[in-house]
Amino acid sequence: MNLLLLTLRIAARNLWRNARRSFFTMAAIGFGLLCLLVFQGLKTGLHREMVTSTVGLDAGSLQVHARGYRSNLTVLRPLLSPHQVETALQDAGCRAFAPRLKASGLLMAGRQSSSILLSGVDPAREPEVTFIASRVTSGTYPSPGTGVLIGQTLAGALKVGVGDELSLMAQNAFGRPVVRRFPVTGIYHTQLDSFDRTHVYLSLADLQDFLDAEGMVTEIAARFPLGQSAEKAAVLRQVLAGGDYAVSTWRQIAPDVVQLVELNDATMTLLIVIVFAIVALGIINTMSMVVYERFRELGILAAIGTPPERLVAMIVLESGCLGAAAAIVGTLLGAAACSWLATHGVDLTAFTSHNQYFATSHVLKAHLLVRDLVAANLITVGTSLVGGLYPAWKASRLEPVRAVRHV
Repeated sequence: MNLLLLTLRIAARNLWRNARRSFFTMAAIGFGLLCLLVFQGLKTGLHREMVTSTVGLDAGSLQVHARGYRSNLTVLRPLLSPHQVETALQDAGCRAFAPRLKASGLLMAGRQSSSILLSGVDPAREPEVTFIASRVTSGTYPSPGTGVLIGQTLAGALKVGVGDELSLMAQNAFGRPVVRRFPVTGIYHTQLDSFDRTHVYLSLADLQDFLDAEGMVTEIAARFPLGQSAEKAAVLRQVLAGGDYAVSTWRQIAPDVVQLVELNDATMTLLIVIVFAIVALGIINTMSMVVYERFRELGILAAIGTPPERLVAMIVLESGCLGAAAAIVGTLLGAAACSWLATHGVDLTAFTSHNQYFATSHVLKAHLLVRDLVAANLITVGTSLVGGLYPAWKASRLEPVRAVRHV
């Protein structure tokens, strides 16, 4: 232990023999760590925003449908026993869930019309699953007998406001077309124009009455911590195995989100490899210069009996000290940058206003996880140690007689 500490002290002192070079090397390593932390924080923030938007906009953590259900089916495919599903959800420990009735329709205002998706929701329970109720900008969220809630984009296109009447056309539960006029009870606004343009909400009772579908429900959506989605879905599938039900998590409902997350992770891994390959080359260059400049000194150490492994340890520890010092500086700067980005974020409105993964906000905020911070520091120090191996090996292979005569 004493020998290791002595070698470490010698290695640390050697770094200051050429302070300028050591400073620039540490700056390069620290900058690499800073970039890694910022990129990792923004990537995690991006993934959180994508998943939050997907789950909170409509999907929920999971949904239960009748087997064979498709959202674009013109014929309603109801759940045979919604109460059985709700009981299973309660038994699985889920408290936030809501029944829905969905159908395609046509919305008309004067000469203007638009194809829409009608959603009949329970006004008391739906706000626990999605955030649409909190995005009502004027009027009120629909309740039985009030009217329809439409998106701000759709309201602007149709030139209507709260209190105006619209005509809804749809196909009822028996396959016959039905038309009825409804007043606009409220207008909502998310950060996703394409969603606001196509989704119209009524109370569940009003839509059931309009479609002659008394008591009918086409899906039940549930919300709980995302890490529990797979576990809860497995429990529900087991409980509902004997019925005609299909349980889908948000990952199955939105596979494009999962693929984008995996793509971002793969891209980030490639970026880490590139950044730290450059860092490793810089360390190899620095430590090779150290070995060359101290050729005679290392030869003398070898001549007086210093074992090769101690020379290797000294050079590797020098590069390790460079990495450790750079890691401290890089961590402080990276954490500060991520803290600022977590508060202020980066406004991506110009790039994401029509992106379905930014329905809650167009401001990308960093979210730095402790495990990512620890991993980044381990990678930095590990790269520094590995980068010093080749120069250390070269130092251990010196011929003492030739090295002592070196000028």
